Amino acid sequence: MELIREVFDCALVFKRRSRIDDRGVMTVVNDESIDGFRAKETRIYSMNVKGTFFGIHYRDEEDPMNRVVSVIKGRGMDYLIDLRKNSPTYLKWEKLELSEENALTVLIPSGIGHAFLSLEENTIQCYSTEKSGKDSYVKSLNYLEEKIGLQLEIPIAAIADYDVNAPYIT
Repeated sequence: MELIREVFDCALVFKRRSRIDDRGVMTVVNDESIDGFRAKETRIYSMNVKGTFFGIHYRDEEDPMNRVVSVIKGRGMDYLIDLRKNSPTYLKWEKLELSEENALTVLIPSGIGHAFLSLEENTIQCYSTEKSGKDSYVKSLNYLEEKIGLQLEIPIAAIADYDVNAPYIT
């Protein structure tokens, strides 16, 4: 995989390697080019509805765990939010479209929040973490937090109760 750019000097965006032949497409979503990342758990999220939203989830820097996110079918908008209190970009956010076509993968370190919105029906996201089970749990922030001011591309059509009821910054 090829490193394309950095976001907030710590989140890394990679271009995946793929191969197409008579059988279809083979895509590498994670390899040794993501320096130091070793997946312990990988989840596949299948979003049948356009506008499926996963709220702002994060890990504190004191409890490190990197996450790697790709879209292997369809399109989605990934939102990265800097939650490092001593950072010059604290509470700033950037968006990045992930899709089957652009073949981008993002490494999200601790201290960076992550939210995701499917832009098409039948979008499939691959989500890998360095920890598994209860050790891989993350914290949440409310996506309506005014101090962040997240602006979504399209209306939310599906969202979990725990994201609707997530806490605000105190």
